Amino acid sequence: MRRSALLSGLRFEMRMMRRDRAVVVSLFALIGVILFSLWAGAQRVEAQRANVAAARADETQRVDGLKKSLALLQNGGAHGDVPPFRDPRNAAFMGSGPAARVAALEPAPLALIATGQSDLFPSVVRVTTGPKDGLLFNDEIDNPANLMSGATDLAFVVVFVYPLVILAMCFNLLAGEREQGALAMTLASAREPGAALLGKFVARSLAPIAAACATIALGVGVFADWSLLASPAFAALLMVVLLYGLFWAALAAAVDGLGRSSAFNALALIGAWAFITMIAPAAINSLAAFMHPAPSRIDMVLAARAATTDADRERDAVLARYAEEHGEGGVKRGSAQERTLRRLATQEAAFVRVERVIAEHDAQLARQRELSERLGFLSPALLAYRAVVDVAGSGERRYQDFLARIHGFHLDWRAFFLSRAKAGAEMTAADYDALPRFDATPAAPTPSLAALIAGITLPALLLAALAKKGFAHAKT
Repeated sequence: MRRSALLSGLRFEMRMMRRDRAVVVSLFALIGVILFSLWAGAQRVEAQRANVAAARADETQRVDGLKKSLALLQNGGAHGDVPPFRDPRNAAFMGSGPAARVAALEPAPLALIATGQSDLFPSVVRVTTGPKDGLLFNDEIDNPANLMSGATDLAFVVVFVYPLVILAMCFNLLAGEREQGALAMTLASAREPGAALLGKFVARSLAPIAAACATIALGVGVFADWSLLASPAFAALLMVVLLYGLFWAALAAAVDGLGRSSAFNALALIGAWAFITMIAPAAINSLAAFMHPAPSRIDMVLAARAATTDADRERDAVLARYAEEHGEGGVKRGSAQERTLRRLATQEAAFVRVERVIAEHDAQLARQRELSERLGFLSPALLAYRAVVDVAGSGERRYQDFLARIHGFHLDWRAFFLSRAKAGAEMTAADYDALPRFDATPAAPTPSLAALIAGITLPALLLAALAKKGFAHAKT
């Protein structure tokens, strides 16, 4: 009997929703925004892949050109003196630019769903023997105006637009009929009033959730690959959308269960939406920045480059310390080897200073992230966003792994070239064939679903209990 009443209430509410133009327009608007965001994400991913491919092609062309020049020099085909910075036998100059390897981070399979930090961190880095500031901060990733306005991706739609559609459909489930005088008649005519109300709630809440999930599946299949629909990452994405949607539906039902007017429900839910999606995340990030202050990225870049300039100014003192620690082995003053050692000494001092600046900055950012993650449960929107960008492979975890692998490769690259430069050994064809290679295998995206479940499901269950109490009171 109860099941029959539930289905009757569900079918009746679905017929009412089909006749309501506002409901139909809201659902089609949600579908259109989701498809547009996935199309825009696919265009962005295609541009990133083209950038990676172009960088790798440039690397191959440069290294092949150096090998050909080396062969000409060894066979006597080149005439005249070759400048050191163009001499493929000069390890000091080749490692600092012409022979640079590309460290690239390929977009993850579901990268189209979220921009994340891909507009702030480079996906392609040319690794040289120079300090790290020359690797990471040489290029402008995107136009600052674009960074300020943000990207329209699926993560934005899910976190901000998707809840508004759910709230618009569920905010006056009881209040509207109460104000029209139809609620008492509906409850009196139903054999199971509670089941009928539950059917109305299920129809109103699951319509936008089902539309969002189906549209996401369609968009991912069309703009990416249909095989991704069977991946664990896509299942995690649907879980995020489902849990996040149920949270907002439970919130709307809890406010509606208070027995107030439709206007009160609308204002209260809009206020809750603004607090959860904008105020709480901003407050969490501001608190983390206050507790663990770190210089801005611009300040860090300026500090790193100032360290390089200071090392260059102190070149003579640096060279003296370098000679004392490493020994010059009877190198004549003014010779090419002496100039090379002088240059390497300056680079080494700059490298140490820049590493210190970047390490201090990264340590503060790590403390900020740790505190922000601990406080993330205060904002379900923040948890949902983090989960989506982790699924997309554009979150902090994947980029931290990428930067850590660049750091290890940078050390290997420096050791390969600087050991030859310090010994005065010339680069050979075998050396070019043995150049260190970057491990391009990225860490798999790891969505933080545990925090999502704890931070969204538990509040949703509490709100559902409050809604049940309010609905029970309405039946009486």
